[in-house]
Amino acid sequence: MIAVPISRPGRLLESVRMPILSWMGTMSTARGRFAGTLFDLSGRRALVTGASRGIGRAIAHRLAQHGADVVICARKAEALVAVADAINMANPGRAVAISANISRPDEVEELASEAQAAFGGIDILVANAGLHIHNGPSATMNDAILQKTIDGNFGALHRLSQKFLPGMRMRGWGRIINIGTIAAHFGSGVYHSYTLSKAIAMQYVRNIAVEHGPSGVRANTVSPGLVRTTMAGAILDNPEELAKEMVRSTVGRMGEPDEIAGVVVMLASEAGGYVNGQTIAVDGGQTIRYVV
Repeated sequence: MIAVPISRPGRLLESVRMPILSWMGTMSTARGRFAGTLFDLSGRRALVTGASRGIGRAIAHRLAQHGADVVICARKAEALVAVADAINMANPGRAVAISANISRPDEVEELASEAQAAFGGIDILVANAGLHIHNGPSATMNDAILQKTIDGNFGALHRLSQKFLPGMRMRGWGRIINIGTIAAHFGSGVYHSYTLSKAIAMQYVRNIAVEHGPSGVRANTVSPGLVRTTMAGAILDNPEELAKEMVRSTVGRMGEPDEIAGVVVMLASEAGGYVNGQTIAVDGGQTIRYVV
């Protein structure tokens, strides 16, 4: 006869019971986190760059509408204050305006400090401001153009992320949302510095997602297609260029700023908690259509 220690079944049951209890605890925490609307941003604090018009303005409005306190930034103070006033009229006390040129490192540093002081920290960074200062062949893209474009489209994202990531990690929650462009998904013979800088920013976001994801930080890029903004005016006002864009569209129209803002709200909220390191094209299907 072989003796079997009577303690063995107990240890076996315990080895099964503990993972189950751990899973139940995780489920209970998840239910608490998802108890309300998935898009509630109450108590979150956001910084949106390039927020005086177009996509940035729509993002700032929608984040505040969903409960976030929002620091908005742009170069032109007068236009920026008007946006803040409009947000505060609908959502009292939610918006603070800070003017800064995101292509200047010293102003970005000052912006980061003032933004954190405004609401006691930043949980959501939306790097929307963009520089597009050169069209033409690569031979005409000099060092100054390239450096200024990279400073604006990547440098500001990097510097602000470095400032806010420690706080996000400490709190176990954070969102970094880079506004890119579908132009950076393709090669271009005329948008050299712009697409290059945006591609660098996309890869930076992936790296941040890998490094800081386990700490509760989510980092993603939203790449708009043709959207009704001032920046797109050269295409919108040119029937031939507009027709070229529409041939690639699968929805037969251009996008609206609020449609980009909607995706940003999703990524900024609990609804986007399982999305990390992605580049989401919000482009009416332009990037998936093969044109013959």
